[in-house]
Amino acid sequence: MVSFAEFWVGLECTDCFRRLFGNGSLLLGPTNRPSTITYISGTKVGNQPMRTLIVGAGRIGMHLIGYLSSSDENQLTVIEKVGERCKDVSDKYDAIILNEDGSKLDILKKADAYQADLLLAATDDDRVNLVTTRAAKKEFGIPRVIAVANSPKNKTRLMQAGADVVICPVDLALRDFENVLSKDHSITLMYRSAENLRVAEAVIPLNASLIGKKIHEIQLPEKCRVGLVCRDNGFIFPEPELELKSGDKVLLLGDASSVARTVELLRSSESA
Repeated sequence: MVSFAEFWVGLECTDCFRRLFGNGSLLLGPTNRPSTITYISGTKVGNQPMRTLIVGAGRIGMHLIGYLSSSDENQLTVIEKVGERCKDVSDKYDAIILNEDGSKLDILKKADAYQADLLLAATDDDRVNLVTTRAAKKEFGIPRVIAVANSPKNKTRLMQAGADVVICPVDLALRDFENVLSKDHSITLMYRSAENLRVAEAVIPLNASLIGKKIHEIQLPEKCRVGLVCRDNGFIFPEPELELKSGDKVLLLGDASSVARTVELLRSSESA
């Protein structure tokens, strides 16, 4: 049976990256050592490639580089201070690589930040990501800026600095732990704290009291809706007359407390 976890995460992440990201490769040494410039490959692909600038080639940045370099739609530039990481990128991927500090204005200028369509601030230092994000928006006017918040407490600061999207690996890890330890037998597919929006998957058990009931007969909390019902290797849009069956995987959308109450309702063996 299709899992909403697979469906939703694949839709949210893969499709989002496909639309936002995407190839070229030069290795540029420190500014004061022009002799270290090495040409690795490097041609533009297509008439109008997406000009993507990545600052940071650590554990997160390297994954992004690998993903983006697989597409012929991007002209990819990477800025990384650590020489060994630059060498690793140049050995594996097609990109323009600058062995520099990406938080410095002169380095961003050297990387043609004025021409960038998208910037990813993906270092393991939130202070660097903050400075880079602010410069990308205020100094270079880059249309789309995505920043990594290594600490959840820095998410708001990065948004205030101009990031269009902030990704926090800690939040993603905590969500996975919560799913494993969840007592309400549901899986959280997405949670946005700013809007208090939760998207979750719940499975109707064999002894649920709502089996055979129609969607319109269920008294859902005001701030929760059924988005999809997954059944028999497919999914169904929940019309009011749709009857629930045991084993159905139900996609719920709403605020966190309302979704939690709905999960309890769907799984209850007591008469509703």
